[in-house]
Amino acid sequence: MNKSNFFSSNHYLFLPTRNDPKVALAVDSCLLSKKSFKLYNPFSASGKLLKKICYFSFYNFNFIFKLIFAVKKDKGDFMIFLEKKLNRSLTSSLYFSTIKDKIVIQLKTSESEIIGYLKYPLNKIGIQHIESERNAIDILSNNKIIDSYLLYDNFNGLPFILLSPLEGEIAEIGQQELTELLLKFIRKQRYTLTNHPRIIGLIQSLKINNLQNFIPLLQEISKNSIHQYNLVYEHGDFTPWNIVKVDNSYVPFDFEYFVADGIEYFDFIKYYYQIGRLLNNLNGKELFDFILININILECYKIIQLFLIKEILIKKEQGQNYDFENDFLETIKNF
Repeated sequence: MNKSNFFSSNHYLFLPTRNDPKVALAVDSCLLSKKSFKLYNPFSASGKLLKKICYFSFYNFNFIFKLIFAVKKDKGDFMIFLEKKLNRSLTSSLYFSTIKDKIVIQLKTSESEIIGYLKYPLNKIGIQHIESERNAIDILSNNKIIDSYLLYDNFNGLPFILLSPLEGEIAEIGQQELTELLLKFIRKQRYTLTNHPRIIGLIQSLKINNLQNFIPLLQEISKNSIHQYNLVYEHGDFTPWNIVKVDNSYVPFDFEYFVADGIEYFDFIKYYYQIGRLLNNLNGKELFDFILININILECYKIIQLFLIKEILIKKEQGQNYDFENDFLETIKNF
């Protein structure tokens, strides 16, 4: 679908660059700019600096900077449809997914109040992610872990989901808070690795995706494991940028990689794996040591290897390169 369908009748600022944007922010007024910038949450130092400069400029000198840097867009078909559906005038700001599977739309009223965040798929992977998120929210909201979504519907035969806004700050959290948050996702059942539903599911998925060469290692790790592991609701992409601090509690969001029959520790490892790799630029032994310093689990070598096999599988399903994960796995095997 043409991305212009998701614009409302507004002036847009494209960041970090117009040719390769991560976001398109509606900046027609100071207040609107203030709300729109909530959609842009870079973690790199350069990205944070760019956000501060642009936010200050458009909030304090809106007319001048809008005239020079913003681009006027007309209202697209999807926004026309959505306004009729919700019976209200809407302004959109857009977030373009890194893997190009979806668009995230920040929806605001004519008074610049944020009413929610809508996800619309751009391909088959996007459809799978939205259906996975809907399933996750249905399960987790029924268990009083998170709130339900506002709307699930379709446009031009494709599903979309509208999520409630989370008023808070995205930030790294301490180990104790991280552990307490993940405790909410633990289920009652425990299994050995050989019999764990998550491991059985991984083997099946590896076969489907022609990654059979990883099955012997997975089976060897499972066979030599002597511990039982909890069944959990696995977030799947548990990172600092997918957790919001709301008042004095932490709320995870973005459940596109959700697994109902998950295995404990995968989310814990994912959190520090992403910080180490993407924020601290670590790899190899340095990345492995960083993960070990921040977690204290039994059979850590085994679980980290299983985690990497899972990450390779996800990359393969999405058609992405997984050389980094494969090389990291080989590094750990040689320890």
